[in-house]
Amino acid sequence: MHKFALLILAAGLGLTANAQDYQDARPGDLLQVTLQQLHPTQAVLGHDQVFYKLGRFAREPKRLFDEYCELNGQGESRQVPDDASLQRPDSFTCSETVGSRRDDMKTVVVGPDGQLFLTDGHHGFTVLQEHPGGGEQLRMWVRVTDNFSDSAGLPVFWQRMSEARRVWLRDAKGQAITPEKLPARLGLQQLEDDPYRSLVYFTREVGYAKPRQQEGVPAFLEFYWADWLRSVLPLDDYDLTDRSDYRDAVLAAAKRMVSLAPDEVVGDSGFNARQLGVYTAVDRKELAKVAGRKLSYATVYRQERLAGR
Repeated sequence: MHKFALLILAAGLGLTANAQDYQDARPGDLLQVTLQQLHPTQAVLGHDQVFYKLGRFAREPKRLFDEYCELNGQGESRQVPDDASLQRPDSFTCSETVGSRRDDMKTVVVGPDGQLFLTDGHHGFTVLQEHPGGGEQLRMWVRVTDNFSDSAGLPVFWQRMSEARRVWLRDAKGQAITPEKLPARLGLQQLEDDPYRSLVYFTREVGYAKPRQQEGVPAFLEFYWADWLRSVLPLDDYDLTDRSDYRDAVLAAAKRMVSLAPDEVVGDSGFNARQLGVYTAVDRKELAKVAGRKLSYATVYRQERLAGR
């Protein structure tokens, strides 16, 4: 057994909690960490995606616990009393044990000095950090994909991260940045808003869907779509504070997606439209659902946030 402060075995899975030094973590290990310990590997978020979740949880409080359980690989929430709190995991229950659904868990790479670099989950964890019931000290479980802690300095580490497609080095306008420009921690104040990244989120299951895990899901899939849409769909033509206009933007994006041939490479991603999950036609039923729920929550919450409510 490699050295950690505490090793818990549950349902045949190795879960590492309260570890002070992650340098010996191996791919597949599950680590319990605070959100504050996670270093972003991207500089931007789709803020409206976060606003949608926060807006929904404000009106459907128990959905917050579904999010928590899912991110920990525990399925959905099961019993959530009125006084349940994320800060007290024993105050509610999830349908499964930690790590039962590993594909649902968010991932980290171990870097120099055992620091943890988040490679998937920036939106979900930012939601939990920004929510009044969460915060930087909220403890969550993550799955290790790689350990690059033996890198001879940060330049070598970031080179390995780039080669493994574990980092997204572009800003909110799609311009290249250096690793030094990455924020040190999660949060809406730290990660810039990229409206095209939100647009891609709302277009999911309208114009594309993430491939199944067994087919392989390209890392930063949504960013590849976002960068391509940035080049073919000007958002200046839409008022994204208006739900109806936002819906029109989602429809326009989906139409451009499905117009691609399956084997056509999307922008400079190196992946073709099929690999990025493109549909053959716009799913208008799903579009109606997105406009009626997601866009409503997102636009209302944003307005309330700007108003200081």
